[in-house]
Amino acid sequence: MIQFDPTFQSLIAFYLSPSMVGIVFCVVVFILLAGLLQKFSGTRAMILMDLFYERVYNFYSDILGKDIGVHIKTYIVTLFFVIFFANISGILLDFIAPVFGISQAGEFYLAQYIVMPTADMQFNIALALFSTLLLIYIQFGSLGFKKFFYNYLPFWGKWYIEVERGKLSSLVYYPLFIIAKIGDIVISLFLWFLDIIGLFAKVISLAFRLFWNMTSGTILLGMLVVGVSSFSQSITGFMWGINFPVLFPILVYLQGLLVAVIQAMVFPLLVAIFIRMAFMEATA
Repeated sequence: MIQFDPTFQSLIAFYLSPSMVGIVFCVVVFILLAGLLQKFSGTRAMILMDLFYERVYNFYSDILGKDIGVHIKTYIVTLFFVIFFANISGILLDFIAPVFGISQAGEFYLAQYIVMPTADMQFNIALALFSTLLLIYIQFGSLGFKKFFYNYLPFWGKWYIEVERGKLSSLVYYPLFIIAKIGDIVISLFLWFLDIIGLFAKVISLAFRLFWNMTSGTILLGMLVVGVSSFSQSITGFMWGINFPVLFPILVYLQGLLVAVIQAMVFPLLVAIFIRMAFMEATA
């Protein structure tokens, strides 16, 4: 089992948080991959990457529709690749984490030094918050300032309740109109309140869904590693006593890989659906 120097651990904890180390790691690997792909442009690997990007772009482009700008579609596709790469890196990190040992609390020691961005709540909240702000921006661009302002502050109601005068006399129509208008304002403000709550709910649901789906696999893996640690050590005792209990939870790694791919698709998919629905409501 690999042991860390306590002094080194304290220095890392002082200067960089584990999630920050994970972000730096992802950025560095992104830069290296970009340079590598440019160097091997025209090869089969580059052609496969181009084909993969094209399929992903077309998938989200069909959901967003032709009316949504290219910059929005590019953001959604970029969101997919950022989450996809971070999730895959998290699976690789879980694969090597047992080598560094487990604390008495049942947590991997390696997690004290590096955590992938999608396993950090703050990073996920930032992604969800920015995506929700993008949704509001699209509504603002589609409705214009006046309609957008009135859509979120309907102090005069939205005419959910209408009263036709017909043959009603003035003594009956005007009191009835005032009552109906007050009811319309109350309903409009209540629905406005639900819309505001819905925006916060989007941020929370997007962030929590991605966070818990990506951390649940690590928690389950830690439980399995603790359970099979002694058994694995007895089997691999001939390998210089190395405790390497990742030979058994292979199904957890496969399940985590599947979840990583699905969550990379689901997060931008939900954002794309929210954007499309907001655009359709604004242009209806």
